[in-house]
Amino acid sequence: MDTPAPAELDRLILDSAVEANILPITSRCSCHCVFCSHKNNPPGIAVYSVGTRSLEQITRTLAFLDPGKVITIGESATPVIEGEPLVHPAFTEIVSLVRRVFPQTPVEITTNGARLSAQLVEFLEGIGNVALNVSLSSSSERGRRLLMGESAGHAAQAIEGVKLLARSRLRYSGSLVALPNLVGWEDVRETVLFLASNEAIAVRVVAPAFSALADPQMLAETRYLYPDLRAFVESLPAELPCPVLLEPSCPSDLTPVVSGVLRDSPAQRAGVRCGDVVETVNGRKPRLRVEAWQWLLPAGPVVAEIRRDGAVRTVAWSNEMEGGAGITMEYDFDSARAERLGEALAACSGLSLLLTSTLGRRVVDRVLELLQAGPLVAEAVTAENTTFGGTIGAAGLLTVDDYLAAYREWAGSRPTGAPVPVQVIVPQESFDRRGLDLRRTPVSRLEEGVGLRVIVS
Repeated sequence: MDTPAPAELDRLILDSAVEANILPITSRCSCHCVFCSHKNNPPGIAVYSVGTRSLEQITRTLAFLDPGKVITIGESATPVIEGEPLVHPAFTEIVSLVRRVFPQTPVEITTNGARLSAQLVEFLEGIGNVALNVSLSSSSERGRRLLMGESAGHAAQAIEGVKLLARSRLRYSGSLVALPNLVGWEDVRETVLFLASNEAIAVRVVAPAFSALADPQMLAETRYLYPDLRAFVESLPAELPCPVLLEPSCPSDLTPVVSGVLRDSPAQRAGVRCGDVVETVNGRKPRLRVEAWQWLLPAGPVVAEIRRDGAVRTVAWSNEMEGGAGITMEYDFDSARAERLGEALAACSGLSLLLTSTLGRRVVDRVLELLQAGPLVAEAVTAENTTFGGTIGAAGLLTVDDYLAAYREWAGSRPTGAPVPVQVIVPQESFDRRGLDLRRTPVSRLEEGVGLRVIVS
């Protein structure tokens, strides 16, 4: 972990606010999770600690947040390390400040739950329009201590905190990084059922991923865990009161299948169920899951055709607010992104080479089929993550070096006379808004290395 100059750190914090509407308040954490992504970063990865930020510093950042979007506290989605927000000594003052500046904006707080108390839950209820994401990981004290390296007292408080939330007016979702090799499958199952029975609006089961620097035994035990986790999620009782979602979802097709329906939501009351396929939304036929989900979001009336067990039926409801339908779907490919990709392929006079992550490869192949981009128009190539290694497969952790290695291996295996690419397209998740990867290497280095135009899309 690097220590950047103050001006550089300020820029990274403002980037978090501008790009993701995240308000960083602290990089301190109360746990020592075995799955923590910051423990096994290879040298040269640009992730930064902000320590514990002062109210004055936080106040300055507020000016860069968008009041029209959810404000997020405690969620790691940028190079700034997000710790446990509830350990900040001025946490309640910060939340009160955010609410004074943004009276109507929704606020989402990600927490490990170890400091949830009746007093704090009551305070957050009073703030209004606050939702929590509770990273519980285990509903047993033994499991919390094994996975999160915390005291028995904090483990018990987190479990009791979920029960407090169940009795409150706060909306919350729960999550667990599934490591059955450490806690057993029964603990994983009991944790899902505990969250579902305690009023969580959704439960996320997160598949673990480790870099090559992780414990070799942990790597070996989790390398082929994903299919078992998907089978586990699919085996859960259909009558659970909330959706249980596997992350990453890694769908193999673009069929707009409903993965879950929130309890007491308009869609649930209209009769939509998990496993339904959305055929049309207000008369339009979606091409992708994300497209169907986006069409279901706007406030106002919704008329949808859904297919279940081979039969198509019409359902109707009204969303009282934006995003209020209550339907969840696995993420496949953003429709606007698909349009941009289609335009980039159409504007190219020859072959476009798409370098994609391991996790994204199957969906990219399906999108190219959707766009009717044949082998002379576009070809997808998987870029293995040599920077992190291990079981890391997400596009956001690929670097210029990974893309260069993938391109050179592909080019070296091409038969004589095969079409030569005119341009290379890489995922936008790998680069910040200045075009820098996680090693602060600019995308221009990739252009120099391949000798072709590179499009970040």
